[in-house]
Amino acid sequence: MSEAHTAAGRWSFVLDEPLRVLVVDDDPILREFACVYLSAPHVTIDTASDGEEGWERLAAGAYDIALIDIEMPRLDGYDLLARIRGDGRLGDLPVIMVTGREDAVSIDRAFDVGANSFTVKPVNWRQLSHHVRYVVRAARHEREARRARDAAVNVSRMKSEILTLMRHEFRTPLNAIIGFSNMIETQAIGPVGTSGYVEHARFIRTAGEGLLGLFSDLMLYAALSSHERDLREDDYALGTIARRAVAEVEKKHGPLHGLCDCEAGLQVVADRDLIERAIFHLVSNAAVHGGGLAAVSVATSGDGSLVVAVRDRGTGLTDEQVAACLEPFHQQSAGLARQAGGLGLGLPLAKLVAELHGGSLVIEGGDDGGLVSIRLPASRVLRRAAEAAA
Repeated sequence: MSEAHTAAGRWSFVLDEPLRVLVVDDDPILREFACVYLSAPHVTIDTASDGEEGWERLAAGAYDIALIDIEMPRLDGYDLLARIRGDGRLGDLPVIMVTGREDAVSIDRAFDVGANSFTVKPVNWRQLSHHVRYVVRAARHEREARRARDAAVNVSRMKSEILTLMRHEFRTPLNAIIGFSNMIETQAIGPVGTSGYVEHARFIRTAGEGLLGLFSDLMLYAALSSHERDLREDDYALGTIARRAVAEVEKKHGPLHGLCDCEAGLQVVADRDLIERAIFHLVSNAAVHGGGLAAVSVATSGDGSLVVAVRDRGTGLTDEQVAACLEPFHQQSAGLARQAGGLGLGLPLAKLVAELHGGSLVIEGGDDGGLVSIRLPASRVLRRAAEAAA
């Protein structure tokens, strides 16, 4: 009977879950003891008298763990273990080496070949029972972790493939919708019979542009969050980038009536497309959610870092609201009746862009409105107006 112990006067078994154990040893007495002391209601013990017989049993049946002696005829424990680790079906089988050797060389070689554990004769069977249970559970957890890791890798690869397909399959028809509706609106191939078609075409184009913008933001956020988008750096006038972003927002939402103050001649080493998209979202967020744009400023701070600050006409946000706004796909109001559309990616996207450039996104509130800033390190300043003139 397995090494049992009493708890509150009742017998219990150390090996308390279904197991199939193979004991490979040329000592018949040890094999017999193993069958007696490791047995339990849910445990099956099989034995083999040498390495070759052990290999045949392993190849023919499914075992949860193998206990293998080192010194055996025909095929010793080291070579049997090497076969196990080299077989795709048995490669992760837990193995405990049970041997009379206790020298450092034997122990090191056993672990080098691939043993999960090592125990020395004469065997303490109670201790070995606990040892078997621990090694089996550890191996099971390792397999589960490996499967979870492999599943995550597969999901990541599938996500990349899906994004690639969406990027191609969505962008082409959207560009066609926008292009053809623009031709109708401008009557590029001749006058349209009814003036109402021009207005309808304008709606088509606006909807297509909006959908394309949402799709582009979604793809960009996925690429940035998975670190698949590298910086395309060059020397740009930061004020020009900011004014272009403001112009794009005005094209979409109409005049903003906000100040735009840019430090003259300020050059930045950055990814123009990403920076412009981030500023666009800050300005658009102020126009739609912040009660209107108050001011945009582009300047260097006292420590030489770059600051692109967008102030709105709202009342600012609490710490809880700031944390929520930085979560992707968050909307202050949900449902079909919400006043503003979008995916809730504006601020999270701007935050990723700032961090990719080595900077940060800062959100502040106050009595004179909310303030959202992109702050980039001083190392990204290339030259200022005075330096350029010199």
